[in-house]
Amino acid sequence: FSGRCDETRSDELGCLAHNLNCLSDSLSHSMLELQEANAQLKTDIEKERELERQRMDFFGAASHELKTPLTAISGYAELMENGMVPPEEIGTFCQKIEKSARRLLSLINDIIRLSELDSANTQLIVEKFDLFEEVALCVENMQIYAEKNDVTITYEGGPQEITANREMINELINNLCANAIRYNKKNGTVKVRVDSEQGHPYLRVEDTGIGIPKEHQKRIFERFYRVDKSRSKQTGGTGLGLAIVKHIIAKSHAELQLESEPGKGTTIRVIF
Repeated sequence: FSGRCDETRSDELGCLAHNLNCLSDSLSHSMLELQEANAQLKTDIEKERELERQRMDFFGAASHELKTPLTAISGYAELMENGMVPPEEIGTFCQKIEKSARRLLSLINDIIRLSELDSANTQLIVEKFDLFEEVALCVENMQIYAEKNDVTITYEGGPQEITANREMINELINNLCANAIRYNKKNGTVKVRVDSEQGHPYLRVEDTGIGIPKEHQKRIFERFYRVDKSRSKQTGGTGLGLAIVKHIIAKSHAELQLESEPGKGTTIRVIF
């Protein structure tokens, strides 16, 4: 539509030329809008395909993760039912069934939580509160779990007010601290700090754990992604804790920073 008709004439041909030019301009504008709409549609289709791929990957991984404890429970129960377990070992088998049941429940709870965070219809109730108070409460509650894993957890800093959903922030703090304890070394430490930088409050969780290799750092927030699969299952991790953290950070409009070195530890900072 780049061609133009000569409109200099004042007769019917000039009028026709003007009308043709107006039609050309209108068609050109409509064509541009159509191209933009097609480009947006293509982008939307690609996003939907990617979301569908992620959903299929998630369902496949979830099915596999759920199958493991269910198979263990079924196997132990069948052995006991058929009288193949000596009386003195029944207690041990019951403990194994209970452990698998707890893992199954943890998986189900985390899957449900992720589904809730994924929902676009979730109405968040935000309020102003002191981040330091929430950290202090979390660290106190984590003391027994830390002692059980031969890890020392402490907190420092001072009052910092943020506006967010209190329940989500508590969940974020708990998941980060639990991870720092779970993947730590014997006699290791976890230091939690609340402070501010350039007017922005932040939460920092620093551990002396096993660390995360560079090639894995971008993927640790994916669902069911584990750097050390065997260690995660031994320590009770579901593989969904950091995925939940990622969703909470996004919904809280916060920023995440990660520094880690294998054998030395990991530092995660959440800036509000």
